[in-house]
Amino acid sequence: MKKFVLIVEFLVKKECLDEFNRLIEINAHASVTNEPGCFQFDVCASTEDPTKVLLYEVYASDEAFQEHMKQSHTQTFLAAAKPLIHSQTATRWSREVAPKVKFS
Repeated sequence: MKKFVLIVEFLVKKECLDEFNRLIEINAHASVTNEPGCFQFDVCASTEDPTKVLLYEVYASDEAFQEHMKQSHTQTFLAAAKPLIHSQTATRWSREVAPKVKFS
């Protein structure tokens, strides 16, 4: 079964990067831990510019993502992050192939 994927790109204000990273870490952990429909929530930073932050989120379905958006941790993050960023873009995808992830 295909999964719903959200990719979000943030451009964070340089002076706000530490606070943004603290907030997104809380949100990512709460999402995977507390939401049965959230399978993956990766936070990535550009190796060339750490103010460029990318989220890769995988949900069981669009409905599971909609539930994610209603969660208090998500709403808290969105409200707190708004003044910390220059811009944000999001795109929706369906995951077609997903081999097992290997961690060393």
